[in-house]
Amino acid sequence: MKQLILFVLGLTLISCSTKTTTESPKSGGIWHLSDGIFNSDGTSKKAVIGEDSDLKIAMDFFYAYEQLEPEKMVSLSEDVIKFHPGDLAGVFDVDASNTDFIDERQSTFETIERTVVNVTPLAVEGSKNYTVVEINFTEVITHKDGSSTSAHYFERIHVENKKVNRVVQWMRPM
Repeated sequence: MKQLILFVLGLTLISCSTKTTTESPKSGGIWHLSDGIFNSDGTSKKAVIGEDSDLKIAMDFFYAYEQLEPEKMVSLSEDVIKFHPGDLAGVFDVDASNTDFIDERQSTFETIERTVVNVTPLAVEGSKNYTVVEINFTEVITHKDGSSTSAHYFERIHVENKKVNRVVQWMRPM
């Protein structure tokens, strides 16, 4: 009888030790792209956390702009980048094989100070070569004439095959 009670007590303890925490989702959302990245059953691919190596490329690109290092930005980019600026309407094909565009855009800047709020690297489930790094930040630019401008940005830096190929910005003044 004593052995039976110990056996039942042991089973009770084992059954009580099962995990009660829920596992967080590994993928989610809907990812529809114009080139038709879908699962074989026609459903959308999901978003997953992107690769750390792509995150590093995007952040190096991001900080190179802040540090007024256009050569570094060029080294991290494809030869042509699609640029959706937050302060202008439209999408521009930027020749990123040289620093001309960046030099012109930064020609009145003395310094740039960016404060990052958050960064999230997202990828399409199953992708090994494509990450979109979303960066929420504030930016204060001091111009050579002593004036300054400031804005809050949400920026998406697209990294494909280890090179930046698109930068999309949304901006609001501060």
